[in-house]
Formats: sequence, structure tokens, C-alpha cells
Amino acid sequence: MRLKPEQLQAHLDRNGLAPVYVISGEEPLQIIETADAVRQYARGEGFEERIVLNTAQGFDWQQLTDELANVSLFSSKKLIELRMGKPGREGGAVLVDYAANLPADTVLLISCEKLDKQAQKSKWFTALDKAGVSIPVWPIDAARLPEWIRQRLRQQGKQINAEAANLIAERVEGNLLAAKQEIDKLCLLSEHNNISTEDVLRCVSDSTRFNVFELIEAALAGDTQRSLRMLGGLRSEGLDPANIYGAMMWDFRRLCLMAWQIDNGEAIEKVFADHRIWDNNRKAAIRAALNRHDLRSLHRLLRQAGRIDRTIKSSDRLLVWDILQAFFLAVAGKPLFPAETVN
Repeated sequence: MRLKPEQLQAHLDRNGLAPVYVISGEEPLQIIETADAVRQYARGEGFEERIVLNTAQGFDWQQLTDELANVSLFSSKKLIELRMGKPGREGGAVLVDYAANLPADTVLLISCEKLDKQAQKSKWFTALDKAGVSIPVWPIDAARLPEWIRQRLRQQGKQINAEAANLIAERVEGNLLAAKQEIDKLCLLSEHNNISTEDVLRCVSDSTRFNVFELIEAALAGDTQRSLRMLGGLRSEGLDPANIYGAMMWDFRRLCLMAWQIDNGEAIEKVFADHRIWDNNRKAAIRAALNRHDLRSLHRLLRQAGRIDRTIKSSDRLLVWDILQAFFLAVAGKPLFPAETVN
């Protein structure tokens, strides 16, 4: 049986514990909290013994079989947690056998990475899903995050207006662990139940931690607002603009070369392969940049980059942040340079 994380508690209250739970995904907070809900309910049902197995490299699957055979002196009810990647042939066979011969008074709680379609069709997953409950965990996208924040606050007896929820969502950049920390801080520091934008501005620190490569990718993708926010974050963290310039030019020169290859008839997928670009998000950002800029505009930007280099090396280092901002906005599709500086 498959459930969403938010359906688990009602399912436990209605049906009690299943013999097997498979929690899979890439969002840490939801995986932690979903597993915690199973643990808490199991403790309430007298599952006092807890065994944790981690299938790191070299893991012997016989350990799982041995734990099932062990008779505890302390409790007849046992919670076995299995934290794993892909089980492989040996592990898959053990899990299939486990599902076919479910031991009494034992709950198997599996936490694993996101399962692709092939893994979901495997014998081991099909057997466990049939024997118990599988809970795929999906990231909360940007559009849903403000409502997720409002819901979390309602659970703690607080209300928050839409603007304040959006502000938190913007600052944590999709990081649910950071969002939870900020929500907990707000509940601790706010003396009243209705949280305003002013409360958020006063209590919530900027949890976003930007890096240069994310800044470059945002600019390539054409996300001007995120580019500006990231550049401001890097500046406030005291990063030397020379570090931004070095990483920026490595990527920008490569972008110019890719544009030249495509202009000379090479297929874009071959160009990606030549430059070892495999990540789909990275490909999408570069495609967007190449759709906005032809060789001529890229060469103008390359000349403008020379001005950044000269400014970094000069005594007027305060000006460099303004020039960097203009450059990234131009890459993102908002050319702000005066005509004489780019021609």
C-alpha cells in the first residue's frame, strides 16, 4: 500500500502498525519526520527494542537474518531499522524472503534513496509494498512552500499572513530543515499567535547560503531576481569578488565556446557531451542562455568582463560589485550597460 507522508498518522490511528514500512526520497526533513512517526507509534505499542542496520559498502545481509533469529531478553517486540541504498541481488533476495515470511512482533522500517521506476518494479520493492506500506517522499516545490509553512505554524497554534509566509519561503530557498528551524524560532520568540511580516523580519535570519556556482547557474537560466539575491548574499558574507570573477569567467568562456560550436553546426547534445555536462538542470540553464545570446552579444559581454578584471585589480574595489551586478543581469537577459561600454 502506498501513502503520502501526511496520510501516515491517520493510517496508524486507524489500522495500527504494518509489518513493513519503506520510506524513500531525497527530502531529509520529511523522511526523518515520517520515520519518527512510525518509531513513536511503535514505542506506544510496546516495541522497546530497536536495532539499526546501515547497508554501507561491505554490508552482510546475513545480519538482518540473524537479528530476526535473535531472541531478546528485554522485549518480545522488535523494531528493525534498515537504512540502505540499492539492495543489489543479495539484499533483494533477502527482502523478498522477509516479505514472504513476516516474523511476528517485528516491524521493519526501511529508509532509502529515491526509487526510480525500475526500482519500483523490482521484486523486492513489489513484495515489501504488498506486505506493508510504502511512502514516497517528494520535495515541496516553491509554489507549495508558503502553504506548507502556514500549515506547520497552524499545528503549533500560530497564524501567519501570506506575505510573511512568502518571505520565509524566499529566505530558506526550498530547504525544509532551515524552514523548520525558522518556524520553531518564530514560535519561541513571538509572544502572540498572529505572526506578521514585521515579526519575520525581526526574528528570522537569512538561512540561505549561496555559492558562486549557484549564482552563475541562476544567471544562465535567466532568473534575475535570484541572481541579485545570491550576489547580495555573497557580498554580505564577505566573499572576495575575485573569487566570483574566477569561477564566472571559467563558465562564461566555456559558454562562448559552446555557442561557437553550435554556430558551426554541432548538435547541442554533442556539445554538452564534449564539455561533460550531464546534469539536466545545468543543461536547461545553458540552453536558456544560448537562446538569449548569440555569438555577437556573448563577445560583447566577454569584453565587459575585462572591465571587471581591471576594476578588481584597481584601488576602486567598491565599484566592482556594481559592475558584477550589471554583468550578471546582462547574462540573465537584462542588459543594463550603457551602449558605449559594450560596443
